[in-house]
Amino acid sequence: MVTVHLVVPTTTKFEFAAPLSYLEGPDLKLMESHLERGPASIECEYDELVAGPETVAAAIRAQNDGADAIVVVCMGDPALHAVREAVSVPVLGIGETAMHYAAMLGHKFSILCTLDRRRSYYVDKARQYGLDSKLASVRTVNTPVLAIEDDHASTLDRLVEAAAVAIIQDGADVIVLGCGCFKDMDRMMEERLAARGLAVPVIDSPPLTVLTAAALARTRLSHSKRAYPIPPAKERPGYDVPSLKERR
Repeated sequence: MVTVHLVVPTTTKFEFAAPLSYLEGPDLKLMESHLERGPASIECEYDELVAGPETVAAAIRAQNDGADAIVVVCMGDPALHAVREAVSVPVLGIGETAMHYAAMLGHKFSILCTLDRRRSYYVDKARQYGLDSKLASVRTVNTPVLAIEDDHASTLDRLVEAAAVAIIQDGADVIVLGCGCFKDMDRMMEERLAARGLAVPVIDSPPLTVLTAAALARTRLSHSKRAYPIPPAKERPGYDVPSLKERR
């Protein structure tokens, strides 16, 4: 049995474990936690900074409670490297994972994100992950994260239109949904794009990342501690972070 713990780095209780329960079985269990302090949603680097300490603390608690792998469920991958330093089990962010899979599934991929202000952010992330040559474009649908659930139908329409433009004008042959809350829209988008003669893979990153994290745990692979060494012991006043308990 492998336990994958989903850390949702917001105070809004976005549900991912329950919708992804179809992935569970005798060999996979999902757990989930949210932040008690931090942003309601993540739409800028300021939000990511505010979410950072609690995200790290949640990941440490998850490992201490027996998690075999951890997934940070936000396309911006907030505090991803810090979490990898703090724990020894494999840690994946849904943004990095989706981009690397997209690079394997086609020659060029486009990211569809929530707001215009996030466009340059994802360009920078692709560069950081060594995938800038694979990035066709970042296009936006101008839907705040907290409005996605209540605006599902029109958000889907905007995603399809943005994807069509990315395919036709930007040369994308893979589409990455640039928010974890665009869940359950991937297959509907593929059908509607195919009906226009624009059949491409559409990546919904949370389920893909969960299964990848589970595969790492099963094969006893985790991040190199030469790349992500355990933080040095020191006083950090004002931060209630659980003790680090390295697992081998």
